[in-house]
Amino acid sequence: MDVIVNKRQTGKTTHLIKRSAETWSYIVCHSQEEAGRIYRVAKEMSLNIPFPITFHEFLNKKYHLPGIKGFLIDNADMMLQQLTSVPVGAITLTHGGTSIRG
Repeated sequence: MDVIVNKRQTGKTTHLIKRSAETWSYIVCHSQEEAGRIYRVAKEMSLNIPFPITFHEFLNKKYHLPGIKGFLIDNADMMLQQLTSVPVGAITLTHGGTSIRG
């Protein structure tokens, strides 16, 4: 799993859109509105991606499994925070891929 770490508005989601187009992996994002925005941006980039799913759909496995090659999680920090009303102070990740830092 690659980890992409950078500030807001620096191209993290654009990186996921390009990767989704290359691998046909589904982008998982925080809302339906964001899913639509990501899909529109991909079209503006002339890239073909599967329509992104929400974190809720991901957690409840509301996706069609046979055609899915993988998942790309956008803004994982926001998604983790949606699980609880208590602030998430820190997370750890096991590094097994590429770290992309801005």
